[in-house]
Amino acid sequence: MDADLPVNAEEALAVLGSGDAFLAERAARSALAAGADARWLLVLALALSEQRRAIEALPCYEELVRRQPDVPEHWSNLGNCLCELDREKDALPSLQRAYLLGDRSAALFFGLARAELANVRPIHSLTCIGRAIEQVPLDPELLLFKARVQFSLDETDAAVRTLEGLRDPALAVELRVEAAEIQLNLAQYGDAQVSFEAILKEDPSHPSALIGLATCLERHNRLDEAKAAFDAIGDDRVSGRPELESAKRQLQARLAARSGDQAEARTLLRQVLSQPPRDITITSNLHFELGKACAALGDAEGAMAAFTEGHAQRLSHVTAAHPNLSREDGLLAALDRPVPRFDRPRAGDIVDSHRDPLFVVGFPRSGTTLLEQLLDAHPQLASFDEQPFLQRLVTRMNAEPPGYPAALVHCTAEMRAEYRKQYFADVARKLPHLGGRRPVDKNPLYLIRLPLVAALFAEAQVVLALRHPCDVVLSCYMQNFRAPAFAVTFETLLSTARMYDRVFRTYFDFRDALGLPTLELRYEDLVADVGGEARRLIDFLGLEWTDDLMGFTERAKSRGVISTPSYSQVIQPVNNRAIGRWQAWRPWFEGEALEVLAPWVDRFGYRLD
Repeated sequence: MDADLPVNAEEALAVLGSGDAFLAERAARSALAAGADARWLLVLALALSEQRRAIEALPCYEELVRRQPDVPEHWSNLGNCLCELDREKDALPSLQRAYLLGDRSAALFFGLARAELANVRPIHSLTCIGRAIEQVPLDPELLLFKARVQFSLDETDAAVRTLEGLRDPALAVELRVEAAEIQLNLAQYGDAQVSFEAILKEDPSHPSALIGLATCLERHNRLDEAKAAFDAIGDDRVSGRPELESAKRQLQARLAARSGDQAEARTLLRQVLSQPPRDITITSNLHFELGKACAALGDAEGAMAAFTEGHAQRLSHVTAAHPNLSREDGLLAALDRPVPRFDRPRAGDIVDSHRDPLFVVGFPRSGTTLLEQLLDAHPQLASFDEQPFLQRLVTRMNAEPPGYPAALVHCTAEMRAEYRKQYFADVARKLPHLGGRRPVDKNPLYLIRLPLVAALFAEAQVVLALRHPCDVVLSCYMQNFRAPAFAVTFETLLSTARMYDRVFRTYFDFRDALGLPTLELRYEDLVADVGGEARRLIDFLGLEWTDDLMGFTERAKSRGVISTPSYSQVIQPVNNRAIGRWQAWRPWFEGEALEVLAPWVDRFGYRLD
């Protein structure tokens, strides 16, 4: 052995621990050539792993578990090596063997967390990453993975809190990129953009940061800037890196669709899906994007095939993340609970100074976002995009029997004041400069939360957005909504039609008893006569007309992020392209779906011919 090399495996491991993996590798290869034992094989494997040469380390770990099958660390190292090779699914048996043999290290639990998530068991993954963090509480790589798992479980607020501890600019660039990408997934587009821009100041050609920045800009409807960021992605920085090549092509497809080139978008998406990303949440969303491109090209068969696969993958993920979804207290749980009679507060019963909100409701995809943008253009109104403020109050009520809505009967003045305080505190965080303006709370399915509105807000008003039921159902089916419950309710056109029926039957069961001042406004009427319907709306609210309202689509462009699926439509001039769209899909509606919707088509004044 060379004189400058460690003389035994323990010394070599110490050298490796000091950061000199190359020297440890040389020593191990020299010792193994002279017939050394398995201890030196471990040194070689670890040295190769430290140098990110997992493909070379793998046979070493496989030989170690063959020679010493009762050593838990060997199985743990083998599993983690497979994870580094993007073979997390294959890693699970090795990592489980290590656990059974007694390994309880942070490295083992991190590997288990990765393998469980890859095997679509996010609840188990969260438990494992928690065990790893117990041992190494401040490890940024572990915390980033925890945030990713929380996002996978739709624990958005928890993921945001986890990321708050990872804003240190001293973190390695790749960790900061990963944190920004998670912010992007969490729809924190503004924060993600700031993070990507900071990274690009250090490395102006960083491909992941450019892809992330372009994605943020596209979500902000700043398409020229998004295209410029895309054009700055150097082929040399992504070539030979499959995940980056795929991410770039996904972005290219989205920009092609936004520019109207649906044929190019379809071609690119099919290329991506020929070797789909490992993350099922990404893959399912790509099927939805492909379906929309096919639909825009008049390819109904191709669109339905893509939507069917997208829904199947989305449902598979949601079922794994939320095994008790049908029994959970979600927004739609209220559909099965009768609303009791209760006393509404009078204006004089409210002692705080807050102006009661205007609530814009309706079934999703009925034009609520368009109405919100119109209302936000009025100087005396301010909207705050879709937020779960009322749902948080329902969750709070459900913490104690009898839960919502039965608890409304027992809502005292003190309880009402406390609920209002929480609601308006949430509003203030979103609209810190609200001033004397009236808040506009737009959330479509708050249609079934109106009993809570009636119980808390004496002077609330409601705008109910309506649209042809068949167009609504088709549009909902075509969307990849983030809400887990929607993955179940919108899985097929028939299931979506049934949910439409359930929601409106529930609404009309309690509507008259609530006595809320309500204006019904049809999307088709607004499109046909924007000025006339806008005046009717403003008169209902008792506000003065301003001509600035007619420029609301231009104003929407400057609002920044619009988080709903219609973010790209509401900045366009009002048009009738979406009216009657369902007729091209009539073959898929024929039968039970049309039978379910027919009474509502008639009730709301529409036709089926």
